[in-house]
Amino acid sequence: MFNTTDIPKSARITRLVDHLYEKMPVIESARAKLITESYQATEGEPMITRRAEAFAHILRHIPIIIRDEELIVGSSTIAPRGCQTYPEFSYQWLEDELDTVETRSADPFYIAEETKQELREVHKYWKGKTTSELATSYMAPEAIKAIEHNIFTPGNYFYNGVGHVTVKYEEVLAIGYEGIMAKAQAELDRCHVGDGDYARRSHFLSAVILSCQAVMEYAQRYAALAEKMAAECSDPVRRNELEVIALNCSRVPAKGAGSFYEACQSFWFVQQLIQLESSGHSISPGRFDQYMYPYYKKDLENGNITREFAQELMDCIWVKLNDLNKCRDAASAEGFAGYSLFQNLIAGGQNKDGEDVTNDLSIMCIQASMHVHLPQPSLSVRVWNGSPHEFLIKAAELTRTGIGLPAYYNDEVIIPALQNR
Repeated sequence: MFNTTDIPKSARITRLVDHLYEKMPVIESARAKLITESYQATEGEPMITRRAEAFAHILRHIPIIIRDEELIVGSSTIAPRGCQTYPEFSYQWLEDELDTVETRSADPFYIAEETKQELREVHKYWKGKTTSELATSYMAPEAIKAIEHNIFTPGNYFYNGVGHVTVKYEEVLAIGYEGIMAKAQAELDRCHVGDGDYARRSHFLSAVILSCQAVMEYAQRYAALAEKMAAECSDPVRRNELEVIALNCSRVPAKGAGSFYEACQSFWFVQQLIQLESSGHSISPGRFDQYMYPYYKKDLENGNITREFAQELMDCIWVKLNDLNKCRDAASAEGFAGYSLFQNLIAGGQNKDGEDVTNDLSIMCIQASMHVHLPQPSLSVRVWNGSPHEFLIKAAELTRTGIGLPAYYNDEVIIPALQNR
């Protein structure tokens, strides 16, 4: 059973959305400078070690911010909807467009003159070291010529990270990064120097441990910031919110989530930091209503949360999903216009036993898209002849708004198709 009663939109969500879209998105240079510092300091080390060291260096030093009224925290940039740059993938297109990116017709970004100078300096290190240059080195001369003449293009993937992944959010929610570190350490302890793949495996597992530790330190930075802001806050309501944020960030994602609020915060750190690390798009939350539901159900049954507050937390996540951004080259921006990251989140559908698993959060996912009314997440619903009528009606109500959401996927066609591959 599930509750389909409409939950009113809180005034906080309107203000968060308004703040998000007050100004043009901004390109910031902090990440580019930090990753360059790290790669310069780790030359000669295994590449996977260098990548983990760079990720850790970024998370330890990138500026952080908690914006007014936020309940879910973690921002890749100081400016709302800002973006970092990723010179390890490519930089020449950005350098060529630094003076035009602010005035282009599709997805313009403001960039300060100081930032331009910082990026030009950073880019000097990356000449001959980018993944786009590596990809070009593998191409036949005919392929390069075909790209130059616009016969085909690798496009956005040539210049940035690929993405197109859905990760095991449920594992972080269940055991936290401490649990994942323990699993990696156990594997590392089983490695023997005489194994043929010892170097590759040990370097990988050590990099996993370092990356997990860095994420936990990043969350602790937010805990400390929230605690500091709470101590300086004169508004008792906001002070209490900041104190709860500090407590949440001191626990998750290091440990498994103990409440729905903690699960929401832990989920967000995972989502945000995959984007900060890799600059991919279509980094998709997947079946959010399924892996988040146990935490919601437990809190609701124990009287620790109301549907209204749970909805507000989900709405806050929906706002944050629109805070993530990336700058594409001008040609790709024309094709992807709208600053979209295609973060697909799906609700409803069946479990492995063919039983419908629509729940309260399935309905609330649709409600969140109605409240926030923004492109992200790219909400989808799984439908079949066992889908509850109320769920289908709620999805149709969202369709009727004209926002272009949700996408409908037919389990009765897609599941057999996948099984028959």
